[in-house]
Amino acid sequence: MKIYNSFEEIDFTALNHTHPAYLKCMMEGIEKYITNVHAEVKVLSLNGQLIPFSIYNGHEDSWIHSFKAQYIDEMVEEVDRMKIHSIQKALAFQILNFGKLIFRATGERTITVFPSFMSTTQYEASQFIQIEQIKAALISMYPKHAIVFRTMNEKFDAPHIEELKSLAFQPLISRAVYCYDPNEKHSKNERKDMKKDLKRYKKSEYTVDHQIAPNEFDRLLSLYEQVYLQKYSQHNPHYTKAFFEYMYQHLNLSWIIIRDKEGNMVAFMAIDIKDNVLFPAYFGLDTALNDLYFITSGFLYELANQNKHEINNSAGAKDYKLARGSRPYYEYHYLYTRHLPCISRWSYALLFKCFTPIGKRILKASQFQ
Repeated sequence: MKIYNSFEEIDFTALNHTHPAYLKCMMEGIEKYITNVHAEVKVLSLNGQLIPFSIYNGHEDSWIHSFKAQYIDEMVEEVDRMKIHSIQKALAFQILNFGKLIFRATGERTITVFPSFMSTTQYEASQFIQIEQIKAALISMYPKHAIVFRTMNEKFDAPHIEELKSLAFQPLISRAVYCYDPNEKHSKNERKDMKKDLKRYKKSEYTVDHQIAPNEFDRLLSLYEQVYLQKYSQHNPHYTKAFFEYMYQHLNLSWIIIRDKEGNMVAFMAIDIKDNVLFPAYFGLDTALNDLYFITSGFLYELANQNKHEINNSAGAKDYKLARGSRPYYEYHYLYTRHLPCISRWSYALLFKCFTPIGKRILKASQFQ
């Protein structure tokens, strides 16, 4: 067993599951690329396998790396936007303040195994060849940190979930995500809606290509921020121009670029693929223009149908995704906490026993219909 603290030290003759260029980006300072993520990334070398992991120690990070940001800070923003009676709003804030105390009592220290710093982490089967040994090694080095596997769902991660459960990992409900399988039987209306998206494109004056000029990354960043920071939440990742330049230059992503008749970029999507599953990793559009979400997402479904790829289409846009044949699944984070000090362990137990079942009921009522 060996720990690599810097990218230059790593012996890549071992089995590795993370693109070396992205691992380099993470280890040399992820905050350079995502300004609201503060993580120390190291690599564990164990029995011929390289296992990246990130260390979180309670920073005010984006929800992609902080449970408090996902479950409390984002909800505070959401409640603040709600048009509800002041008494109801005050009660909601009191409940969230209580939740904040619970997360604080956990110690807010985590080790994320195979971090991606994306909204969804897609795992490969080969990553799970020695999970018990990985767990034991990380516990011995970080006895006050919970061990975490993020964003797992029963559509794509069922065998891995069963293995984690057998090793006493517990589920913490995350979100409802929408998954698409081109091999499923889809209704006439679902097929019709997918065709409508492509017809919107054909009737528009937009064009599509897959290339980004060096002077276009400021525009690309602006399109991302319009959707994820200005429309949704400041707790989404604050990517930088350098981040998108790096992803474009060094990672094997499929880029869909939508342009207006003057050739200006108006929307983009960067698609990752693992084990035949597509994931729209990065996305943005000009929110002042109509139909761009339909057109851009239409290309994603078309790519899946043509090549028989499945899609992990993440959360959000429920009505759109259900109408096109995506199916909802619960997403969980799986945590091992039995080694933690008593107060931290009891606080997590409260989240597992109360928060997860209540969260599932809320999600089923709001996201599955």
